[in-house]
Amino acid sequence: MMIFNKNKIELQQKEKESPETEPNITKNSLKTEIIKSLLKRKAKEDSSKKFENFSIVEEKETKIQDSINTDKIYALIKKINSSKEKMVAPKIDISSGTITYPLLNEINESEDNIEFLEKLSASSADVLEKTVYEKFLVCPQHPESLSVNVRLYCPHCKSMNIEKLHLFEHIKCGHITEKQSFENSDEKNSLKCPSCNKIISDFKKELHVPAMWYLCNHCKEKFDDVLVKLHCRNYNHDFETNQSHMINIPGFKIKSDEDEISIDVSAISNRLTELLQRHGFSVEENYSIKGKSGHYHHIDLFGKTKNGKTIFIFIKKSNNEIDNSEINSKIIQVLDTSPTIAILVGFASISEKAKAIATSYNVSIVSDHDTNQIISSTDDVLNEQLSNLEEDESFS
Repeated sequence: MMIFNKNKIELQQKEKESPETEPNITKNSLKTEIIKSLLKRKAKEDSSKKFENFSIVEEKETKIQDSINTDKIYALIKKINSSKEKMVAPKIDISSGTITYPLLNEINESEDNIEFLEKLSASSADVLEKTVYEKFLVCPQHPESLSVNVRLYCPHCKSMNIEKLHLFEHIKCGHITEKQSFENSDEKNSLKCPSCNKIISDFKKELHVPAMWYLCNHCKEKFDDVLVKLHCRNYNHDFETNQSHMINIPGFKIKSDEDEISIDVSAISNRLTELLQRHGFSVEENYSIKGKSGHYHHIDLFGKTKNGKTIFIFIKKSNNEIDNSEINSKIIQVLDTSPTIAILVGFASISEKAKAIATSYNVSIVSDHDTNQIISSTDDVLNEQLSNLEEDESFS
């Protein structure tokens, strides 16, 4: 199990004080370098050839990707999607100070292997998104212990033997006094006002609480503000709240596009799956595939025929226009993995320039707000592409 220690806490504090640095290169620079590399190769090769065996990822990034099992990534994504919280949530054992991720057990991975999740949330993988699941205040002397509670003390004698006092106002007569001053009446669960002797049967409607303070049962002092301290339970000592360290307990969810809209993507995905199956493809949803560069790519729908033809369908989930940068991103994935057919299904408009870029790299675009039209247009693309492939095979 993962146990928090002082070094880890200090590391988290440093991360908060200084900007987080990427382990290799940023996603934007990665995309730029890939495109530059591909364009250089394209100038040397025949335009009909596919780009192969290019590698622009640094050695460290390649090692990170090689250590991640594709099958486990796919299994993890399916488990996350079917989980109640839609994320890899931590299990926090306060008494022992351990943090584990039980969902990992379901993919035959150790539940304390947070490094596996960290790799998938790094920019080099970009499969998961790291979020703050919980925050803890911990003892500055024993940061490995999560067992901390709040203690309230009398500011005069430092005793914990204190209690809250409330002033009650009888709305009908305006008399204000402490609760114990109201007398028990003969009626069940009722009080009598000590001033007007009226029976109070409905506390919420007949009494008002204008103020509250504290009473110390040890020194009998009354006061408005208590002395607040934090108590390290495992090592039995107090510390000031401003001395505490704060640690973040992470959760991990599937990386998703920004600006998601309230559409039934699941329904679209199901209908596209049925369409692909009719065309002879076996289909996997939320598929992760490793490219020639060593980089992993997330595919919304991945299909494969018995004779080895493959198809990628990317489903756009935002209202924003499909722009050049998004097309470039998909081109990178297509060139790095070489599917037989690639289709970007969008729910928004696409610029003519972006459409031209996509066409030049054999990425088909289906863009419409009507679900039925999306399925129909995708069917047309598949019929045309598969027909062209059959013609090419007959001439070869």
